[in-house]
Amino acid sequence: MKRFFDPQFIRFVLVAILNTAFGWCVYAALLWLINLTHIPNPYVLASLIGYIIGILFNFTTYSKLVFNNKDKGLLFKFIMVYVVCWLCNSFGIWLLEKCHINNYLAGAITAIPVGFLGYVLNSVFVFKKKAKFLNLNRKKKTEDSERGGTGQEEPRQ
Repeated sequence: MKRFFDPQFIRFVLVAILNTAFGWCVYAALLWLINLTHIPNPYVLASLIGYIIGILFNFTTYSKLVFNNKDKGLLFKFIMVYVVCWLCNSFGIWLLEKCHINNYLAGAITAIPVGFLGYVLNSVFVFKKKAKFLNLNRKKKTEDSERGGTGQEEPRQ
């Protein structure tokens, strides 16, 4: 239970709400525009373009507000996480569409589990040194404390 009150996780939830609202608004606007063209499966294109726009916005907000990281070199890894999330999102919308749920609602429904998946993947693969909520550094901290260390990495020069 203590983990849910971790400041990083609380920041994640707040930033995720902001990012989800931004992303869904972009998706909905794009879906509306693409529907005007009568392209089949408009949610795929709307979701893809929305993810591309959202990646830059989300990378900035998660880097600065959640993980306190300014390393722009992590953008490629962040994009790879979002490729996985986009595939899961598109599959989820497709499944919900088969259940006769409209694409707008399906996009909102899939945002929650895909958003959490994004946090977990970013914590494990992108911002791993800053992932406090998942206690990824527990083993290193334990080993360091046995040697009298702090569990913190030395700053890079």
